[in-house]
Amino acid sequence: MAKRSDSRQASEALQEIESVFDRLARWAGENPRQVLGLLGAILVVTASLAIWDWARDRRETGASAAVARVQAAYLSAMGAPPGSFEVVEPANPETAREVRREFVVQFTEVADEHAGTASAVLARMEAAGLQDQAGDHEAALESWRRAAEEARDGSALEGLALVRLARALESRSRWEEAGITHEKAGGIEEMPARFQALGDAARCFAEAGDVERALAIFERIETEAPDTALPPHTKARLLELRAASRRGAD
Repeated sequence: MAKRSDSRQASEALQEIESVFDRLARWAGENPRQVLGLLGAILVVTASLAIWDWARDRRETGASAAVARVQAAYLSAMGAPPGSFEVVEPANPETAREVRREFVVQFTEVADEHAGTASAVLARMEAAGLQDQAGDHEAALESWRRAAEEARDGSALEGLALVRLARALESRSRWEEAGITHEKAGGIEEMPARFQALGDAARCFAEAGDVERALAIFERIETEAPDTALPPHTKARLLELRAASRRGAD
């Protein structure tokens, strides 16, 4: 009985599906203009998406080529031989400073011209690095901030820009800001070294005197990614702080 019932249900379902298709076919025959309009709309949307993808790829390719040209010109201006990727420091430090400042302008122009691309973010980061080396530290921080803001939300590139910004803040002993920035980088799931960034956040908060926040992040790392290899000095400092905190609680 169960088999016959199942067979009857399957047959009824098939008949219902066929009925739906029959009704759709009749409607299409009775409303050819609406059908053509619908098909036209689908084609327009499909074509628009294809054109958008093509334009985006072209923009990324153009931006990448522009950044590469400026990078090659910078290396040449610093005295690197053709084909070399190593920066050669000129004998005169002032010459090096002036070259770096000149190419800060060029990298920034490329970033502005190709805004919205990954290569533009990389150009912004290159400008920040040159500003830092030229002694323009506050300008470098602003460039790294802009790079992080202009990167796609939640992308590994955003995480990289945040880490670079955090390290620059560390070099200026701005520990709390550095900790906040490292922690933000560590919250990006696409970031390959996100738990290492959280370890750096814990270290920075410890330097800032915010032991509670440092230990909370350390506990998170141990819970979510116990195999994370933190630098030995960072782990030793956090373990020492935990032990002291527990002794104080007792």
